[in-house]
Amino acid sequence: MIRPDDTAARKRPSAPARLPFNFSRYLPYHLTFPVGTISRILGGAMESRFGLKTAHWRIVALLGSHGPVSTRELSKYLSSEKSAVSRATTELIARGYVLRVVHPVDRRLIVLHFSASGKRLFERMTAVALDFEAALLADVSAEEIALLDRTLKKLSDAAIKYRAECGRLNRRVALAGSSPVRAVERYPNNPDTTPHPGNGGLRSSLRSARRRAAAAPGVPKERFRSKS
Repeated sequence: MIRPDDTAARKRPSAPARLPFNFSRYLPYHLTFPVGTISRILGGAMESRFGLKTAHWRIVALLGSHGPVSTRELSKYLSSEKSAVSRATTELIARGYVLRVVHPVDRRLIVLHFSASGKRLFERMTAVALDFEAALLADVSAEEIALLDRTLKKLSDAAIKYRAECGRLNRRVALAGSSPVRAVERYPNNPDTTPHPGNGGLRSSLRSARRRAAAAPGVPKERFRSKS
């Protein structure tokens, strides 16, 4: 039983101490730097051997791996700007590697197919890509590759979850009459409310936003009732 004078037992657990920000050890930078280096080296090989820039060879690789793809799906698969994908597609068509075909059922849909020369290009390009991958993995074990895959999946899932929670916070703050701001900008110095891995701060920020929203004049309180 906790005694009334036992204040230490009633204290809220403190958030874990943060390390000082160090860009050279910052995880997103560590992820971006090797990925960027690998992408530039592979892109340089594709351009020097086949005259293909990054968007070009990725479209060729996608068609070779997945078969015919609609122009709508390209940007989704490649995670690139629609304008860049459209320019690259037009250039591949002009060079005779890709054919633009109207979908037989939905005539509003344009589907991209390989031409005969496009298929030959893909075969030559695949040999270079696989040689490069083999060089990268020469000193990496199967267990390390599996661990890397699992870790990247966890990081990607965490980033998507963080974006969704920030989006919900921004919408609630906007509905309460404030300008939509990112949680990290709204609570820059408070370790209990700043979104930070492991301290549950973003949930605290969301609860604070709900309270402010519910107190705003003219806003129905049931819209901001916490479900947590």
